[in-house]
Order: sequence, then structure tokens, then C-alpha cells
Amino acid sequence: MVFCRHMTTRERSSTMSGAQASLSPAAMANTQGRDIFPPSCSIIFLLLKLLSYSLSAKGKADFSVSGPGQPVLAMVGESVKLQCHLSLNISAEDMEVRWYRKEPSPAVHLRKKGRDMPEEQMWQYKGRTTFWTAGLAQDQAVLTIRNVTVFDNGTFHCKFKESTGSAEATLWLRVAGLGSEPRIQVRAGQDEGIRAECTSEGWYPEPQVEWRDFRGQTLPSTTNLTVSPTTGLFAVVSNVIVWDRDVGNLSCSISNPLLQKRMETKSHLPGQVPKNFPSMAWRAVVPVILIVVGLAAAVLWQEPPVFSGNVRGTGIGCSWKKRD
Repeated sequence: MVFCRHMTTRERSSTMSGAQASLSPAAMANTQGRDIFPPSCSIIFLLLKLLSYSLSAKGKADFSVSGPGQPVLAMVGESVKLQCHLSLNISAEDMEVRWYRKEPSPAVHLRKKGRDMPEEQMWQYKGRTTFWTAGLAQDQAVLTIRNVTVFDNGTFHCKFKESTGSAEATLWLRVAGLGSEPRIQVRAGQDEGIRAECTSEGWYPEPQVEWRDFRGQTLPSTTNLTVSPTTGLFAVVSNVIVWDRDVGNLSCSISNPLLQKRMETKSHLPGQVPKNFPSMAWRAVVPVILIVVGLAAAVLWQEPPVFSGNVRGTGIGCSWKKRD
């Protein structure tokens, strides 16, 4: 190990005195005003500077990675492509490309040494991802996720790594689910009110429910939302009570705030039932019953009986018998 240090003023004077004693007058003139600093120390100082710079740059790549500037939208049950690319127009075929969620390992998908690494993949994504290898030659990393679920909603990280360093970008995936067509069930309520229930399932994120009458007026309602533990999708059960039976029609609409789409169903309400409905019903039914009885009697007696025997006092014979 070589140590270098500057000489003190006294050491310089002593050294200069000794040197002047052994130098000629011309050489002594050339050394006036110069410091004694060995060339080896300058070389070592330069090497230390270079070493310090290399240590500070260790782990930093000479490229950057970028993704889409806005969230990527995906529908439940469909496929989606996540894409990021290098800032420089260079090939990434020899780089390690890692897609991951919160932690780098296990990964959503890992491409290393020219092949996929399924043994280092999250179990939730096994058999659901495909890496577009041709994109590496075009400085791109494109990952396809099939059968998107609610649990895919959130952030993804795309990381490129080479021997000198690595760089990564963050992407946001927004998952949406458009539920089933609403179903309305109407039944009589208490105190002559009408109770209507609207049900649907398969929504994400949390849907919005709205009831309206035939005039387009919003009706107050009670809505319960439940989340499936297996799919993460919302199910809707919404109830409304109508006191005015003259409203005629009801509509139940459920909308997805992320998709700006909605599903709507209309239902016709039964009219008001009069309080004297039994007496009115009998008035309509009794004539019908009488007509039916009369027709039946006419059919039974449409063929008169045949008589035979003698009519007293006339000498005329007459007999009767019923026809079969």
C-alpha cells in the first residue's frame, strides 16, 4: 500500500536545503517555487476518484423504463395486456424481465436467461399469463393476463435488469364488472302499500342503485350490497315501498361508476283494488252462473217424452215412454 502526504514547511525547507547542496546553481534555479509532490500520489488520487464514482453508480442502469401514462382498464372474465418499454432503443433479449405486484418474489411473471420461470410465479397467476418474447427485440415487455378477476385490480411493476443495474416502472390496472340485468319482484305490502324488490349480481366496483316512477321522479329506497368471498363481485338487493298505486310503472337502474354504463328494468304495478270488490265480483259472476244453468237445462230437455194409452171419454189410445 502506498501512502502519500504533503510535506510540512519545515520538512520542505530541510529537503530543499539538502537538495540545493547537491544541485548545481542552474538546477537550483529551476526548483525554486516548486513543491516536492511525487507523481505516484497523483495517479493514486485519480484512481481513488474513479473508484468512488463507480461505487456511487453501482446498481444504476444507463436506461429507464416507462409505462402507460394512465390506468389500464380491464373487464372481469376477459384478457388484458400490460406493456412497458425501455427509454433507449436497445434490445432487451439478454435482460431479466420481472412483472410483480407488491413484492418482487414470487412474481406475476418472470423471464430470465431467455426462458419463462414458472417455478418463481405466484400461484394466482399460474396458467393465466403469456409473455410476448418478440417484444424484447423492440425494447418492449408485453404481458397478457387472461380471465381477469377483481383481485387483479391494483398496481403492477415492470422491472428490467442487466449486469450493471436495473430500472422499473409502475402500472395501474382498473378492473370493472358489469352485472346482470336487474330483476323486479312486486308484492302487496302492509297498509295497502306495494313493496318492490330489485336484485342483481356481478358488479365491480360498488354499483349505484336508483328507483324512479313513470314520471321520472326518484323514489326513496333501501339497498343492501354483499361481496362474494370467492369472486369479490357485488350483489345488489334494493327495496322500495309505493303508497300511491296510481304511479303505474316502476324502474330500477343499476350503474357502474367506472364504466359509465347502467342496466335498467321496468315493472308495471297492479292498480288500486276497490274495498267493495266482493260485492262487485258477485254481481258479475251470478248472471254468468244463471246463463250456464239455463243452457244445461235446455240441453237435457230438448227431446220430449213419447206417450201411449187411451184418453178417458174419447176412445183414443195413448201411451208414453221416455226415449233412451
